[in-house]
Amino acid sequence: MSESEESPAARGTAALQKGLSILDALADGGGSMTFSEIGKATGLPKGTLHRILAALTDHGTIRFESKDSRYRFGWRLVEYARWSTAELDLKALAEPELIRLHALTGELVLFAVGERAQLICEQVISNPQSYPHGLAEGVRLPAYCTAAGKAMLAFTEPHRLDALIESTSFEALTPSTIEDRQTFRAQLDVTKARRYAIEDQEWQNGVRSVAAPVLDRANRPIGVIAIMGPAFRMSVERLHELGPDILRSAQRITGQAAFTQPSQSPKANMITQPSVSCVVRSNAFLGEGPFWSEKDKTLKWIDILAPAIHISDPAQGSDLVIPMPEIVGAFAECTAGGLVIASQTGFFLLDPTTGRKTPIGDPEIDKPGNRFNDGKCDSRGRFWAGTMDMAVTPGAGSLYRLDAHGRIDKMESGIGISNGLGWSPDDRLMYFTDSMARTIFVYDFDPDRGTISHRRVFAQTPENMGVPDGLTVDAEGFVWSAQWDGWRIIRYAPDGTVDRTISVPVPRPTSCTFGGPDLSTLYITSARIRLSSQQLQEAPLSGSVFALDAGVRGLPDHSFKWSRS
Repeated sequence: MSESEESPAARGTAALQKGLSILDALADGGGSMTFSEIGKATGLPKGTLHRILAALTDHGTIRFESKDSRYRFGWRLVEYARWSTAELDLKALAEPELIRLHALTGELVLFAVGERAQLICEQVISNPQSYPHGLAEGVRLPAYCTAAGKAMLAFTEPHRLDALIESTSFEALTPSTIEDRQTFRAQLDVTKARRYAIEDQEWQNGVRSVAAPVLDRANRPIGVIAIMGPAFRMSVERLHELGPDILRSAQRITGQAAFTQPSQSPKANMITQPSVSCVVRSNAFLGEGPFWSEKDKTLKWIDILAPAIHISDPAQGSDLVIPMPEIVGAFAECTAGGLVIASQTGFFLLDPTTGRKTPIGDPEIDKPGNRFNDGKCDSRGRFWAGTMDMAVTPGAGSLYRLDAHGRIDKMESGIGISNGLGWSPDDRLMYFTDSMARTIFVYDFDPDRGTISHRRVFAQTPENMGVPDGLTVDAEGFVWSAQWDGWRIIRYAPDGTVDRTISVPVPRPTSCTFGGPDLSTLYITSARIRLSSQQLQEAPLSGSVFALDAGVRGLPDHSFKWSRS
């Protein structure tokens, strides 16, 4: 029977199925796709796709944004989610996860909901050995000094969060209680980036806790689960070990699947290249941004979520750690000394010997949920750095260029997760990674004007090979890309084809750069954030720095030229 002979009911069913396939494709594509991408994913004819997209747009199920010609989910789904959330029995959904976490840890576990600057315990599972004693259903907890509270506040809408922080007295309940609002906000930023919170004897002496928020589809907190225990059993290291477990429990309660959730492939049974060695042992949460300093022959890098700057001597295995008061997403050396930093609050200069900061500017002061994620200097000393939303909202990031006079220009927008940057040996091409799109883009680059144009796809990583993260370029014009969740580094030829793949002993290599006496050693940073206990057993060196004899020379890391008086 031809389509014209089908009954109206049959045609309606077919149209509904096609509409649902579009929504599924949009969800699988990270919530943001072009017309051609949707067509390729669904296989629908262009005419049919146009008609169904128009109907879904008119209904508010999806929306079309002309600024980047992409389709995204619309307001109607937000309304559906709100009503769905209202009908959820979160306490019943949380119970099996609390039972599992209690069996895993033997410690007190709880589910709570927020009420202004407090939390109300909805469910508590404990035993006679649990601590603290007396914590039961109906008990109220302060938000500012508990992991549960910080997990909720970190994902609260900015305007509500401002009001809650201003109305909080920050009474010092213990010597460890945070009393300064600015320090507290910085800790919430780290919590949002990690996606779980810890508390170190800030509420009660001798008690530590870890917590993760239960989020709705709009990334708003609707509850929180926490594990509490005595400090002698719950070290800070133990809290971070439990972070991935409690995060997954929170995600399962409402079916959340965060972009940063570890992929299940490839497995850890890949053969590691004999030439890859660990040169700096570290437990970095999110090692990133390696920079080889020709001045002092050291490798500088950052732990974004510690947060801290590391100054390492790979030859000696030494590692100097400089704690930072806020998230640091990228940095570079300055020609006049010191460092330029792209941080949670914008660009600034830092003298690492004194800690003195010189603010330059914040291009996203109106986006408190964003942070810088990677950056690098071009050959003329301009500092390029990109941003991302800590809640991993598609298209929320941008790429900025900072020049010697302190001028900040937005060079690209609509980025999911800004990542690896690099330039070709002749300075005519610039590479830039959007990890959310699993894509390395290439632009035509004008070194004199510092402008980019003609963006196109350079390479895309299949799902079974990881997610492209930081990158560097060698003297032959080949691009080396670290593959998050891929256990590998991929070397791409100038035409974007895979030249070779190098296995590494960790699932999450994050970035790489060339260093050493003749720039022939490839240094690789890595991460351990949100890896489960089992994954850390398989890859105990996660968070360390590795070295590889690349067999080719690299390009030097450039410094920032600052000339403003």
